[in-house]
Amino acid sequence: MLSTLDTYLKKNLDDEVRIDAFQQNDIIPFYFKGVYHFYMLHILDKDVILLEIISGIPESDSLVKHIERIEKLTDQKVVLYIKTISRYKRKNLISKRIPFIIKNGQMFLPFLGLDLKKVPENSENIVKKFTFTTQFAYLYLLYHKDEWVNVTTLAKLGGFTKMTASRALKDLYSLGLVQFEIGGKTGRSKEYHRINDPEFFLQGEKYLQSPVKKIVHIKRDFEKSMVAGLESLSELSMLNSPGYSVRAIGQHLFEKLELDIVENNDEIKDKQFIELQIWGYDPQQLSQDRYVDILSLFTSMKEEKDERIMQALDEVMQGEPWYTE
Repeated sequence: MLSTLDTYLKKNLDDEVRIDAFQQNDIIPFYFKGVYHFYMLHILDKDVILLEIISGIPESDSLVKHIERIEKLTDQKVVLYIKTISRYKRKNLISKRIPFIIKNGQMFLPFLGLDLKKVPENSENIVKKFTFTTQFAYLYLLYHKDEWVNVTTLAKLGGFTKMTASRALKDLYSLGLVQFEIGGKTGRSKEYHRINDPEFFLQGEKYLQSPVKKIVHIKRDFEKSMVAGLESLSELSMLNSPGYSVRAIGQHLFEKLELDIVENNDEIKDKQFIELQIWGYDPQQLSQDRYVDILSLFTSMKEEKDERIMQALDEVMQGEPWYTE
């Protein structure tokens, strides 16, 4: 239970929160040991004693006396940790300036200047569709189900800033798609791990958007492009080839290259130039071969009206261990 508290405080208050064993048991009267479990809480550069109430909450007058006695014996501030409490008792604790943390996330820590209450997330922050960065993070974790990633790792993989990577992981966490533990080389990094199959796919699939930002046509293929669209689907299924090449490339790489882009629509119609899809994330980081990843392919084509295409997409998806209709 205290591990849950540790995670909550690190997420919402202080990355360097630490809950340790209490080392001064010999100076605590035996009676108190039957009422509270004792821990040391390091929070916002302060060390305080965390008292976990074992069963029923003592009357407020008794609590005041207990806290005063323990603070005098240890020369440190005391914070109560309570599983559940009525509104009346909570109000009573506040009126007597008794510091507390409740399991549901409410806190009253006057000596730290904190009075926090658990409130609903701002509606502006509710995820309705993945951003391209969040979608990249989701897809990477889909294909690497045993990996733990942090902000730095994700930023390097996707080629974006740590701030952008942090937002992506927070989006996935807010949707219940990932969990995290505090660890890493510094012992303070949030290491994220996805939930199990098939829930990860089922809960995340509805937030996916097509990765294709725009389509251009080019005369010649180049080394870093990925086979995409109808060409990819035809090679992975029994669907007939479209008769022209389809490639995909990430937006950042596209901006760095000098490609021979065909802009004349009549010329495009008359000749079978390469259809180049410009994606909002780098498709190369999500695939082990020259084909774009399966779920991005599906998402880029799921608005197609042709039943043959939809049937071929479904057949290809059926081969994935995480897929379920």
